[in-house]
Amino acid sequence: MAIQVSNGGPGGKSVGAATIGIVVTLLVFVAVFIGFLIAPLLVLLLAFLGWSAARARGERGSGPGSTGSAAHTDDEAAAHGFGTGTR
Repeated sequence: MAIQVSNGGPGGKSVGAATIGIVVTLLVFVAVFIGFLIAPLLVLLLAFLGWSAARARGERGSGPGSTGSAAHTDDEAAAHGFGTGTR
């Protein structure tokens, strides 16, 4: 009686191909993971830079050559925060 041993399907990957597949998968995972960590920090940085640029432009316009009166400027300084009402 003879026993036949054969692979039922096509051959699998070689060790090199499997290693390359694992390395590529890990690199993609790290790139996506780092991207999701860095993207919110970049958005916050851009928002902060925009806010500081807008604040600097506002301060530049309220210098000694400003057209607003001193009483109006003092009134703005006194009325700030929540619940200060309307003018």
